[in-house]
Amino acid sequence: MAPRKCVICGKQIPEERIQALPQTKRCVDCAREKGSDIVTRKADIGMDADTYKDLLGATRS
Repeated sequence: MAPRKCVICGKQIPEERIQALPQTKRCVDCAREKGSDIVTRKADIGMDADTYKDLLGATRS
């Protein structure tokens, strides 16, 4: 793959990041500071958010 530069700071985006997130246009530092540029579709979990959070808490404790 050809080197790609961050659209915010201009630094080269590491090859590993491009392989993991091919659609990214931000380096790791800018993504941490400004937020990710990756847009994903919200998944329907089939239950309200509070029930889902309770379920996650129960399985992790």
